[in-house]
Amino acid sequence: MLANNVKLVIWDLDDTFWDGTLAEGAILPIPANQDIVITLAQRGIISSICSKNDHNTVVETLTRLGVMDYFVLPKIEFGPKGQNVAAIIEAAALRPENVLFIDDNVLNLEEAKHVSPGLMTAEPKDILPVLLNLPAAAGKDDSALSRLAQYKLIEAKATERSASGLGNEEFLRQCDIRVEIDYKIEGELDRIYELANRTNQLNFTKIRLERPGQIDKFHLLLSRYGSTPGVVRVSDRYGDYGVVGYFVMRRNAARSILKHFVFSCRTMNMGIEQYVYEKLQKPEIDVVGPVANEISPFPVVDWISEGYGQGDGIQNLTSAKKLTLVGGCELLQLASLCSSNREEFVNTVRGNMSVRFDDTGFITGDRDRIAKDKVLRRLKYWTYDDAIRFDASLSESEIVIISMYASMGFNFFETRDGVVMRLTKNCLRAQREEDDAWFSENMSERLFTAEQKYGLLIAAMDRMSRLTPGSALLFALGVSTKNMPGSEKLIDAGWPQCLGASQDLAGWQQAVEAATKGERFCAQRHVYNQVLRNYCAHNPKFVFVDVDSLIRPADLFNETEVSRLLPDHFKRSGYIAIADHIQQRLQDAAAFAPLSDLSDNFGQFIPDALAPAGN
Repeated sequence: MLANNVKLVIWDLDDTFWDGTLAEGAILPIPANQDIVITLAQRGIISSICSKNDHNTVVETLTRLGVMDYFVLPKIEFGPKGQNVAAIIEAAALRPENVLFIDDNVLNLEEAKHVSPGLMTAEPKDILPVLLNLPAAAGKDDSALSRLAQYKLIEAKATERSASGLGNEEFLRQCDIRVEIDYKIEGELDRIYELANRTNQLNFTKIRLERPGQIDKFHLLLSRYGSTPGVVRVSDRYGDYGVVGYFVMRRNAARSILKHFVFSCRTMNMGIEQYVYEKLQKPEIDVVGPVANEISPFPVVDWISEGYGQGDGIQNLTSAKKLTLVGGCELLQLASLCSSNREEFVNTVRGNMSVRFDDTGFITGDRDRIAKDKVLRRLKYWTYDDAIRFDASLSESEIVIISMYASMGFNFFETRDGVVMRLTKNCLRAQREEDDAWFSENMSERLFTAEQKYGLLIAAMDRMSRLTPGSALLFALGVSTKNMPGSEKLIDAGWPQCLGASQDLAGWQQAVEAATKGERFCAQRHVYNQVLRNYCAHNPKFVFVDVDSLIRPADLFNETEVSRLLPDHFKRSGYIAIADHIQQRLQDAAAFAPLSDLSDNFGQFIPDALAPAGN
């Protein structure tokens, strides 16, 4: 009888919801219809009214019957029913295909279908005896009437906007709309499934999560390295809309792609989807139509602020504090669990080169020399503008997260003008293929010992510490030693313990060289962790994050053979564990007075062997 699932029922009143004509005298209530309205609301299906009657008389009558509060967006006036039904559907931000209009006058039904093609219609004698038993009206359990409450918010907003006489954007600017993007989605999976399967108008990717196979595929996507999912919560001065959307973005150094991008129609025309899309820095997306509007229908969205609830701050890591992230691509995943008030100096791709900012030369290099370096400008690697932006970001940041293990590797070169940088293998290959003679003439390889590389690292950490405000906290991520050959043997041999608090890096390196080939890579990582521990123990602005203590075997990313070569890549659960640990340390630190400005001599405890000779 009904072609589509019902989300809204629009009721005529006279000789439909009750017997008789209200304007002609007494009417006879039909208790079964009152029960239908209440039951539909408990299933998440909303009811409205389209009736040619006096508005105040209808409200008094329905209030006396105890059901007025179950109706939303009523049109009770003596205008054409076709236009009024269309206005209700538009105000509810629904498609006519999901709306049922019940009226005892067939002409009214035909008029409404003509104005709103796709609208489902029925006469009361045909539909009301069976409506609650139809699969299309099964809805979903909503005993708390949360969906009705959401539409009451829409109704209040629509009423006030109509009375204000303001245009849409002017009205939105006085609504105090707040949005939170929450990247910890695991507690909202049921709502995500509901949005995926109920939403059509603002489901930009049209992927459903109805069948077990679809859900399994979705969970596999969530678990993959590089997946960034999030749910979107919205509130304004009218109330709390809850979770109104979700997305899943695939992200690496080269590109970002939205695989899911879905929003509820209840926030249509508020600019929510555009705001989120721009917050995600406009990733690629293959939009599957039809959709109710483009992702970016407004020239600018300047009426939304970051936050959630009645003035509450956002709930993600770091709250509203400025955050800077410096390191490899693993920070791309951790960044997704942080607030959007951040700057990322992580792997990126420019042209055919992978550019890395976890380069001690980028962090500590003389800015004037970098600005004048013609070789650096031709390389199109990190630039003077990047360096100035980095310094400015640190000077404003209360929180810094660094992951610098990659700075121990790759190839170090010095430009003809004296700037030292570290090039990845693919960058080196690309430069030599483009113009080997020019590269050889203008770039000289620098061979640093392990001690010198650690000296460069500590100098970089030292500079970041000095550039940040006195109250800032800097988190230095250790590296995992769990998912590689030789790890268990080294741990059984007491490697972490034998390193202890010693500063004898030369002795550590001798032990690394004495390890077997299969153990050496793991041993080097133990040394790196211990160097960070020692530095953080002497610099009160730095906190060492012991990744080994936070990551469980189930968090390790072992989906492909490549993961064996990328031991710092974890599943989402691993990054959540790291983010939660940092959040807890921030909360602990908040209980203490801010740090005063620190001394200029952090390096005094560093052994002479760490000094970067000749640089």
